[in-house]
Amino acid sequence: MTAEQTGAFDAYLEQAWRVMLSDAESAFSLLDQARLLKEPSAQRDCQLCFHEGWAFNFLGDHLQALKRFSEAMTLADHSKDPEEIWRIHNGMGMAYQGMGQYGEALHHYRQSLDISRSVANMNGLFASQLNLALLHYEIDDLVSVEDLLNQMLGLDTTEVTSENLGEAALLQAHLHGRHSRFQEALLGCRSALEYARQLNFGHLEIQALIAVARCQRLQNRLVEAETTLLVTIDHPEFDKEGVTGLYAYIELAKVLASTGHFSRAVHALRQGLRREGLPEFSLIQQRALETLAVCLERARKYRAAHIVLRLTLDLERKLQQRDVHRQIELRQYEAKMEDERVARQIAQHENRQLKTAQSRLQLINELARQLASSLQMDDIGQKLYDIVRERLDVHFVSLALNRPDVEAVEYVMIIDDGERIPGFSIPYSFDQSRAVQAIRSGEPLLASGERLQAGSMRVGDYRKVPLSQLFVPLIHNRAVIGMVSLQSSVAERFGPDELELLSSLAPFIAITLSNALSHQQLYEVNSALSHEKTQIEAAQQRIEYMANHDTLTRLPNRRLLVDFVDDRIALAGETGRAFYLVYIDLDGFKPVNDRHGHRVGDTVLTALAGRLSDALRKTDFAARVGGDEFVIIVDDFDNEPAIHAFITRMLSVIEKPLIIYNEQIAVSASIGVARYGSHGRDLDTLMHHADQAMYGIKRSGKGGIAYAEQHPRTLF
Repeated sequence: MTAEQTGAFDAYLEQAWRVMLSDAESAFSLLDQARLLKEPSAQRDCQLCFHEGWAFNFLGDHLQALKRFSEAMTLADHSKDPEEIWRIHNGMGMAYQGMGQYGEALHHYRQSLDISRSVANMNGLFASQLNLALLHYEIDDLVSVEDLLNQMLGLDTTEVTSENLGEAALLQAHLHGRHSRFQEALLGCRSALEYARQLNFGHLEIQALIAVARCQRLQNRLVEAETTLLVTIDHPEFDKEGVTGLYAYIELAKVLASTGHFSRAVHALRQGLRREGLPEFSLIQQRALETLAVCLERARKYRAAHIVLRLTLDLERKLQQRDVHRQIELRQYEAKMEDERVARQIAQHENRQLKTAQSRLQLINELARQLASSLQMDDIGQKLYDIVRERLDVHFVSLALNRPDVEAVEYVMIIDDGERIPGFSIPYSFDQSRAVQAIRSGEPLLASGERLQAGSMRVGDYRKVPLSQLFVPLIHNRAVIGMVSLQSSVAERFGPDELELLSSLAPFIAITLSNALSHQQLYEVNSALSHEKTQIEAAQQRIEYMANHDTLTRLPNRRLLVDFVDDRIALAGETGRAFYLVYIDLDGFKPVNDRHGHRVGDTVLTALAGRLSDALRKTDFAARVGGDEFVIIVDDFDNEPAIHAFITRMLSVIEKPLIIYNEQIAVSASIGVARYGSHGRDLDTLMHHADQAMYGIKRSGKGGIAYAEQHPRTLF
């Protein structure tokens, strides 16, 4: 590379490092441009892999990050550059931490720490301790966090980057906040803000502002907290923040909810969840949805809260499935890396003994890798048969469970020459069975030739005579949980090598079998819990419906009327659009009950309720508030003739005769009408004016429609 190309290459790497935290996709684009400039070089390849690993980390694809860091580590090992190696260990620690593999993460952070200490790299030492402290903070080990911070602050920090010092100040602020030491926490936040503004490091500044707001909220300084969060959201680089930005909206919602502004809190959370740059699903989104459900419930939006809770549960399941998938991918990748490592060893050692050991290790790794994702008995058995059949001259493979509860050996999978055979059980009392002997003793058992004649049970294809058998118990947590057995039609097929091979495979098979049994039990428990939950939810829905609806007519009752009117009043306050409250009292209904009985009367009420519901528009609302009394909430009309025509139509719907049990029954109604704003601004006042107008009509004895007035007006 020319000096100009080298400068451009380094500039692309530096620019990618600056933008990858907020825009990993742009970082990849810059790294692709750097790759075009690069000539073959272990050092340049290592730098590219290292930067790509960090970009994948910030993108959330930690498995790809591990692959890039592993490639970078292989290249760095050749150059023996401690600067590169400690940085790669830090990256690998971050990737494992992101996948929840805290043990592996801890290992790599400590490796980075040891390397930095050995070469007296103060910035590397500080960064490694900072990463360890962040890991312990994530797992709630606050004592270790405090110890590590004290060690870091005791170092000579003249060589430590301002970025690392700012991150440490913010972590210290978080730690003080967890202990309710809010003044110290705010001092730490201000220190982090100073570093962030010196560096023009927007991400750190936004994180520090959110931490300030959280301290203010916990101190009940809610107005200041809201102001801080609004300033944070207006930050020029806030739109680049994905997950961190959502934290800001969650904190804002908590502040608003603390002041009773639940509708605004709901709006803030919805705005945060609609942000670009969020992952497909994450734990912070689950927390946001949980907070949203609580705010909706406090805002009395019960249906919406129920929907959000269901979304939260669905997201929780997806997160669990993703974590399982990542674990499987990681195991497969680690097995592949182990295969490649052993393959390189074989290339360097061509002796037969090492090749034999490698063949066995490959088989174990292949089986472990293939079984890692198997949670069904049939799947485990089939994969076991395919692998063993390919390498050993066997025609019969079986998998059995130890069932001490029923004192039997239960065959759950049998494959003979590729064909599945139905399972069966052998009682412990049949002690001539070699399967029983192996299970009860916990020791492998080999049989061949004439020794098979006594006490052997023939299973499978009778045309194939088993001349060799091998039974190996499967032991997990010091208990025999099952057994795997092989049969071959070749005499003396199984010897010490095959026994050692299958004994080496047995622990992996035992773990897989145990996982499958646990999965089956978990599935059964989850099914039972899911059924119980469905029943509880259905019961809750029935209870909620019964609490809010009239049991006879199925119309909303007074309780739901109160909620609906409150919502309409709130909407009127926002839009200025009024509404009408229509009070309906049936005339001549008592004679219907007296003459025909309450059964007919109930039928009349139900029929009239249905007519009213059918005649209303989608924006209107009907409720039964008494024996023969109904209230309708009607959306505003442009003029009085329009509302009068509408209510007249309601009256005609009521007065239309009914045919009940072959008898014609007719009722009339007295109707009072009040308008929101003109006759009151709350339900009780509107009900009072509409009721007074209705009784004016009822006293006339003729039925009809009357409009409430503040001053006398024409009676329609």
